[in-house]
Amino acid sequence: MMGKRVFAPKLYYQLSLDQLVPQNHLLRQISTAVDFSFVYPLAKSHYSHTGQPSVDPVVIFKTMLIGYLYGITSERRLMSEIQVNLAYRWFLGYDFDEFIPDHSVLTKARSRFGMDVFEKFFERSIQICAEAGLLGEGPVYVDATHVSAAASLESLVKKEEAIKPPLSVKDYIQKVYKDNPVSRDEDGAANDKTAPEYESIVGHDTRKQSSGKTNEKYISRTDPEATIFHNVRGGLRLPYKAHMAVAGKKGLVVTAAIATTGIAGEEHLLNDVLKSHTQHTGIPVKEVVADTRYGMLANYVSLDQAGIAAFIPPHQRTNGVNGFWGQDHFQYVQEQDIFLCPAGKVMKRFGKWPIKKRVVYRCESGVCQTCQLRKRCTPYGNPRTVTRLFDQRLVEEAKARLDSPVGKELIRQRKIRIEGIFALGKEIHGLRRTRLMGRWKVQIQLWLTATVINLKRAIKALTARLERADCKQNCNLSSPAAIMIVFLSLSFRTAN
Repeated sequence: MMGKRVFAPKLYYQLSLDQLVPQNHLLRQISTAVDFSFVYPLAKSHYSHTGQPSVDPVVIFKTMLIGYLYGITSERRLMSEIQVNLAYRWFLGYDFDEFIPDHSVLTKARSRFGMDVFEKFFERSIQICAEAGLLGEGPVYVDATHVSAAASLESLVKKEEAIKPPLSVKDYIQKVYKDNPVSRDEDGAANDKTAPEYESIVGHDTRKQSSGKTNEKYISRTDPEATIFHNVRGGLRLPYKAHMAVAGKKGLVVTAAIATTGIAGEEHLLNDVLKSHTQHTGIPVKEVVADTRYGMLANYVSLDQAGIAAFIPPHQRTNGVNGFWGQDHFQYVQEQDIFLCPAGKVMKRFGKWPIKKRVVYRCESGVCQTCQLRKRCTPYGNPRTVTRLFDQRLVEEAKARLDSPVGKELIRQRKIRIEGIFALGKEIHGLRRTRLMGRWKVQIQLWLTATVINLKRAIKALTARLERADCKQNCNLSSPAAIMIVFLSLSFRTAN
């Protein structure tokens, strides 16, 4: 027969919150593996020794971890979820009948602690990965990605208009309505003749300008530190940029995370990212793997001086444009320091290009004008020139490393490791868009996102370690230590 459920709430229940949280729940695993008492020394100097007791700083950091672990980007919604989620309450230490703190405590905590405490919290996640056996000497993978700012293009105004008007609020509103009349069409619909300024930015003429020039004229009222960026793939937008490093024995640990404006070139941040990696881990960099954007001469020189092997493809054009021959058709003879053109003519040193740090080579005067291959090489009759970097040796060494089996494997792993971190952060942990406004708050978001990724991977490594201990030792199940190992192994195995 068909059953029918009738719910009758009880006045009293004989149960505990601990019984309702599964043993294989992620938050229970994190609580078992991580001792959060390290937060108290970090936060102590930011509180007064008198007054009413505050919300426990461990509760504050655990609350933020919940939001980043489960991709809850709204702090108001986060507190609402904690109110009804038993696992969240258990993780924070709030029983059924206790009130959850207001969402404003998170805002106050960010202002109270500042960036230093959050950076040390991120460092602690790296230490936990080291304790789990994930950290060690190995290649460091570096890359950057854009993170959309919490501001729309409609918030863009000219910089001179962003200044506070020297009028009262009432007078300013009246002036706006007077200067911007609204006309009516025949059907009575409003027709606002004052189109937003951002419409002119996305127009054909302005798109020809560089992002830097556009940012000199416009600013976002919502997030003034967000910069205008335009490319063919993403269009016009307001992003920040996240620069990250991933390292470890299997490239699983996020060791550095730096937030910059959206127009900052990642190729200029390589040394800063590597410095941050060493500062957080205490492990020197021996090999760095990055994409072509980082393949500039300054990076090769700095890495060579630091004794770091660069597995970075050079960022230079060797093929020609418009069907003309590129530099790949010219052969360099190192012993004589000359180039041989496709016609076999000798191209000697002609001069230097100090700004680009290049040496210029060309044939003797009049050779190119009489050459039969001129139409493919220099159709306008000008002497053909080729250039070579001052430190071209470093570029050639990098190419040789990339052509080796080790180099090919590292480049393949780069797509999995560092780009996998970006995909994980954006799809699961809310990194696709900034949660708050201001670069220092975006920096905190990057550190917390990296922290939850590190914690999840440390838990997985601890799971594998416990399983190996269970299989190899076959210890006496009557001992308390053996019972604990088997219990944790079974719970971790069920979770995965």
